[in-house]
Amino acid sequence: MTLVDLEPGLVGWELDGELVASVRAERRGDELALHSLTCIDDEHGRALVDAIAGVATAATLSLEGGGLRSIAPVPAPPDGAVTLRALEEAIRAAWGRDTSDEPEDWSEDNPACGQCATTSLLVRDYLGGEILVAGVVRDGRRVNRHAWNRLPSGLMLDLTREQFRNGEQFEAPSAELPLITNRHPERYGLLAERVRARLAGVS
Repeated sequence: MTLVDLEPGLVGWELDGELVASVRAERRGDELALHSLTCIDDEHGRALVDAIAGVATAATLSLEGGGLRSIAPVPAPPDGAVTLRALEEAIRAAWGRDTSDEPEDWSEDNPACGQCATTSLLVRDYLGGEILVAGVVRDGRRVNRHAWNRLPSGLMLDLTREQFRNGEQFEAPSAELPLITNRHPERYGLLAERVRARLAGVS
């Protein structure tokens, strides 16, 4: 769907080249007033109003007969815009025994060991999407759990899969939070602080 300017003060909502809704918009100080809404159904009318709210620079949006809506700014990621490459480099540089969920097995030779929970949480904070968690199976037995990311685009991103070096397989994943959110939140805090500092230093 696309917002289109039909004429001064008249905004339309097109779907596959067909006009499905339109509304008149009038700026009144810090308020954007919408009136004379016409649409083929309520769903398209709501979609048009939501789309206008998403791009309007006013503080409030009013719809004839519908009251006022506050237009809240959408917060930026923790450190503003960041590229995937810069984020990955910062995360890898920040890994340590103290951010690992398996500190007894962590080593400089396998720095990704035990980092999946903290890393998946941080990737979600910066890039959005959801976290997938699955059981890890070795020699027919579940030995651990592993977490990675599915970005809003649908792209799967797993920055810590390399830790598995002994033919491990994964069970079917489900969208959920890794257990570290309750067990060891301080490990995530350490990783997040180091990544923020590194990104600030290279930006």
